[in-house]
Amino acid sequence: MHRKIARKHAGEAILKSAKTYPTQYLQTVSRAVAVLRAFKGGSRDMSLKELTDELGLNKVTTFRLARTLAHEGLLVQDPSNDRYSLSFGCLALVDTMLDRDGLAEISRKYLREAREETGETATILVREGWDRVVIATEASLQPVRYVMEVGRRNRVYLSGSGACLVSGMKEQEREALFAFLETDPISKEYGLTKEVLLSRLDFIKKNGWGTAQGEWAEEASGVAAPVYNKEGDVIAAIAIAMPRNRYNKSYRDKCAPAAMKAAKLIGKEYDSINR
Repeated sequence: MHRKIARKHAGEAILKSAKTYPTQYLQTVSRAVAVLRAFKGGSRDMSLKELTDELGLNKVTTFRLARTLAHEGLLVQDPSNDRYSLSFGCLALVDTMLDRDGLAEISRKYLREAREETGETATILVREGWDRVVIATEASLQPVRYVMEVGRRNRVYLSGSGACLVSGMKEQEREALFAFLETDPISKEYGLTKEVLLSRLDFIKKNGWGTAQGEWAEEASGVAAPVYNKEGDVIAAIAIAMPRNRYNKSYRDKCAPAAMKAAKLIGKEYDSINR
């Protein structure tokens, strides 16, 4: 049976979403989002008790949230066992957005090729503000693997794929990111500084790819390469993700060319379609 490697602090992130929120935000909305995230991209179903325990909320509140989300078509309840799961109605919210510029669709065959070449999960990510978001992924077929689900987001300055996206920023925007880095508690958790990020950007400039370990998830490692359009802008990043116990220099040197190859082919096809 395939076993996915858990993301670092996944449970903590859910609890934080459910219990703590800035005063200018609505508690109910934050909790509803936490409910949806608890299903981990549709990979699990949950009873009301399991959902209540996961969120750390009382049963009545969890029940009302789940029933409301089911009424809105975002959750579905199996009448045979009363367990909840994500509904296909969630796809209607993001279907067009995920492929609004064609990148997700273009990338799929090249991600599959990269997966076959390396045996590891191949993913394409784009930047949204100070975050990076997975828009397409081809999961490794190995029993022990690291999977990056579509829609998963994290800070753009984390990991090799994030550094690839940062490498495409203009100087003014990059300086704004560095200022944000100094105050963002997530950067402190990982010990990331402007100097660390600059060293990664320098590595990408020299080698055409980047790498990092344990920042997307404690057990994960990987390599990444930027995707360029014909103007030389970074429009995405290709990441090859793997468990840390398979990461070594020879393996890294095998995966880096695969990431760069996929990035180049995706960029070329993107330009041919968006002329």
